Amino acid sequence: MRRKYFFFDIDGTLSTGLTTTMPESAVKCLDLLRQAGHFTAIATGRLQASAKTVADRYGFTNIVADGGWSVTIDGKILEMQSLPASECIRFVDWLRGNGIPWAISPENEKLCVTSDRNYLSLAPENYFPVLWDPRYDYHVLDHLYKVYFRCPIGEEEQMQSGELPLVRYNPEIVFVEPKEKQRGIRKVQELYHIPDEDIVVFGDGMNDLCMFGQGWLSIAMGNARDALKAKADYITTDVDKDGLWNACKHFGWI
Repeated sequence: MRRKYFFFDIDGTLSTGLTTTMPESAVKCLDLLRQAGHFTAIATGRLQASAKTVADRYGFTNIVADGGWSVTIDGKILEMQSLPASECIRFVDWLRGNGIPWAISPENEKLCVTSDRNYLSLAPENYFPVLWDPRYDYHVLDHLYKVYFRCPIGEEEQMQSGELPLVRYNPEIVFVEPKEKQRGIRKVQELYHIPDEDIVVFGDGMNDLCMFGQGWLSIAMGNARDALKAKADYITTDVDKDGLWNACKHFGWI
């Protein structure tokens, strides 16, 4: 069997919702893929440090994280690009000027930092801890990896975010986060000289659209957004209904 190179989104694809907990059938599926000699990687919008926590738990050593702006191979970070710092600083200035709570991740660490105490009550409970420092000066930064801010559904167009990429996390919070997973996958493809037909991508959300239609085999979970299903080459069952297992069984990979 030809070696395949699999790239899996985490939330809603490998795991149910935001739990990062994989169904037993998915864990078994990954084990069988690896035993057969296939390459398995995560492809996520999460910060590399956050993705690595999930990767370590489930045996992944290859990670495309930061929405495609970081690549980890065999446990080593090969590339990790910052968001455009000057644009993010300008946007945070605008958020502060308009009384909108915010936080940032200035380093590849599972931590948010803010000088706005109002963000503390908004921070997602299952996300990074927040360090509140009223004297924190983000203007000195020349790199940063995430910006988080309050933005109720329907208010996105009011945000003066310019060309910064935005991803909604929950009904109250939006992230500045790259949406170019295909960029990181292409880096891996170049590194290993992989033909398009040997790459398989799995996803469920809107930030997975960038991986579909790239010439790779694209598989949408049964719980995927309709827009993703419309671009998929194959639609499997829901993540919690043996979606990974059923797709890999269908194509004869396990």
